[in-house]
Amino acid sequence: MKKLLRNASDPAYRQAWEQLAGRARAALAVEYPISEQERGDWAHYYYCSDDGTRLRFDWRRPGLHECPVCAKKWSGEPYDGAWVTLAHSQLGSGMKDLAVYTLVAQDPAAAARLREVLLAYAKHYSGYEVHGNIPYNGPGKLFAQTLDEAHWIIDLCCAYRLMESHLTSEEKRSIQSGLLRPCVAFLISRKERQLHNHAMLITSAISMLGFLLDDETIHRSGLEGAYGLLDQLERGVLDDGLWYEGSFQYHFYGCHSLLQYCILVEGTQWDLLDFPVLKRMFDLPLSYILPDGTLPNLNDASYGMSVASLAPYYEMAYAWYKDPRYGELLRLAYGRGIERPAGQMQLAAFDPVERDSIEALWFGEELDGGPVTGALTKLMLSDYTSAISGLTKLVNRSGWHLLAKHSTFGGEHDHMDRLGLSFSAGSVPLFIDPGTTAYGVPAHYGWFKHTYSHNTICLNGKDQPPGDGRLLQYRQEPWGAWIEAAMDWRGGGYRMQGSMILPPEMCPWDEQAYYGVSVRRVNALTDRLLLDIVKATVPAEREIDLLYHMSGGLEDNRPWQSCDAPLSALSQEWLHEKQIKRHESAESLVWRMKEGRLLQASWCSEPSEMMTARTPDNPPSGSRQTLIHRVPGSAAAEREVLFIHAFGYEADGGALSISGASGESGAVEAAEGLKLEVTSGEKGELLLSLSQAKLKETWSLEWIGDKAAFTFVR
Repeated sequence: MKKLLRNASDPAYRQAWEQLAGRARAALAVEYPISEQERGDWAHYYYCSDDGTRLRFDWRRPGLHECPVCAKKWSGEPYDGAWVTLAHSQLGSGMKDLAVYTLVAQDPAAAARLREVLLAYAKHYSGYEVHGNIPYNGPGKLFAQTLDEAHWIIDLCCAYRLMESHLTSEEKRSIQSGLLRPCVAFLISRKERQLHNHAMLITSAISMLGFLLDDETIHRSGLEGAYGLLDQLERGVLDDGLWYEGSFQYHFYGCHSLLQYCILVEGTQWDLLDFPVLKRMFDLPLSYILPDGTLPNLNDASYGMSVASLAPYYEMAYAWYKDPRYGELLRLAYGRGIERPAGQMQLAAFDPVERDSIEALWFGEELDGGPVTGALTKLMLSDYTSAISGLTKLVNRSGWHLLAKHSTFGGEHDHMDRLGLSFSAGSVPLFIDPGTTAYGVPAHYGWFKHTYSHNTICLNGKDQPPGDGRLLQYRQEPWGAWIEAAMDWRGGGYRMQGSMILPPEMCPWDEQAYYGVSVRRVNALTDRLLLDIVKATVPAEREIDLLYHMSGGLEDNRPWQSCDAPLSALSQEWLHEKQIKRHESAESLVWRMKEGRLLQASWCSEPSEMMTARTPDNPPSGSRQTLIHRVPGSAAAEREVLFIHAFGYEADGGALSISGASGESGAVEAAEGLKLEVTSGEKGELLLSLSQAKLKETWSLEWIGDKAAFTFVR
């Protein structure tokens, strides 16, 4: 609080103060009357069903909800109820802003409005009816889910703490008995018996309420015991520091509520700043920041994160831990002159932002003139792999980056896409994981949650069952780096089984289609080529699809045939303009991206087909062109199928081809084994020589004179 008062008067934080004051004035201007009939519904319903865009919220028109993209107007339920939820969510965050503003400005009008809102909630909250049938969520009282109740009360906890000196004893008793105690009693009754980001918020809220009420029993009921806040941290955060659900967005989503608790109890006996897990949660994401300054989208990520959007979190982290990497992230976010090594792609995915967050006012430290080690930039431009979090980032000197997913199963917010890939050149997406859209938009459960919407293997068009991927090998070579990852469906469950709740309707996978299947995937990245080798060992009659969802369009004058056959077990409403052709012994394709071209060459060990279709992008108002490389089912008892794809990205022109070393199309199956070459351009510049000795598992890679060898791990 002392730093807040000091920073609010410091010209270096003028933008942060002006932003806070502006939000406080806006909150002061809201005249929404809190009544005994408030009943919120799910905020994820507040989206246009036609194009997935969030509707325009307007305080003046609670019964009219307009799409800002297509201008369609929606009315009635569930939109009216979702509007109520958004209104109270904004009131809660507005009261927090108003309380911070009041502390600094000592504005009597702001203090009076804050008192009025808290007392109005205290008057009516106990009478609100428990309601809500949101999928996979507990109910609420003011809101339709327990999660939203926790969000809202966390903001009001901060407001109440800062407002205490402006309240009489009678007013404090009224707020505690009419709002804080009924709310904490409700949250305790709905405390989740699982490791989950929802449970992080709910237990953070319970702990904060116990602290404010000076009730140690309540406080400990949120903090301690099975599935309490400390248990969530100890078992839900993996040993390397990533939240187990495997999404950076959910990592910081859960972390945010934890940090609100940490702020409230800072300097007391409950202080968690020395809890080792907290520091690891700040450290781990730094290693996965991509060369363009963004974090990968994975699983139920419905928005992108960049260095700029991370800045508020690292304002706190830098003040608490003084780690120079955190300071460098802030300097990069605010455009304070972090230098990039010569020859690297420049940041293009985000613009520097002003230092205008409330966290900057609370925690801001001097950034200019301090030591800059370049440690963060080095992390952004370097490979990073973790067998614990199950993610590997490969980066080359041109700024291409690959993210391979070989993680443990992360539950409700995971996607069924083990061994999935995301590949970009700087800020140009080539084939990526787009995350998902809002949960109330049909494409979320209809398309994005499923295996077929990812760059991975799919059998019989069905979803992969839960399982834990494995990192088998990671090697750095003179020419770059390569990894091998694996996924086996041979029974045995998964690491977090028993610690999470999966309702039956959240289990759409097909155990039989994948039973006994083993998949190995090798990815190697050089300065000019990405190599993708997939070996699937499958029982009889499995149809194998290897999918690539291209952020561009195919440039190909060869004849493709229209295709009406289903391409997966999903509803075909998600797949349009389907076409098919036989995969030749070796294929070369060119894709026009938003910038430049992606060149692709492919080979398969068995007769196969290629299909394309237009499928949803994110937001689903856009589309991608999906390539399916399919090997039909076979009567063989068991077989090994090998796919080899090579990719190169060029600003313009060019082509890749793949051929046997003897010059024939395809591979040479001779006494010495399998040989393949990947060449570029009309003159056939050799980029890669790939060979496998007959009847052996060891492969030899040769990249323009530099050699490496790998063996598929059994």
